[in-house]
Amino acid sequence: MRERPLPDWVKEKILQKVNNKHLAEEALKYITLVERDDGTFWVKENFEETHRHALWFMVLHCVNLAQRLLRGENIDDL
Repeated sequence: MRERPLPDWVKEKILQKVNNKHLAEEALKYITLVERDDGTFWVKENFEETHRHALWFMVLHCVNLAQRLLRGENIDDL
């Protein structure tokens, strides 16, 4: 498995979707893309400060949006 940053186009789409762009930019620092040995992708969060509730929920929201985008789904209607 190889871990790498989210593609810029995914980050840009997420930042267009969310209201709190500053919080989302911070959340995206904790999210990576993992390519499995079979060639499939999975979005992973590396966040352990769950006491920081607003940031924690934004990390989870961004992971959800990134997964949807990578599956080819439209997030504009969410």
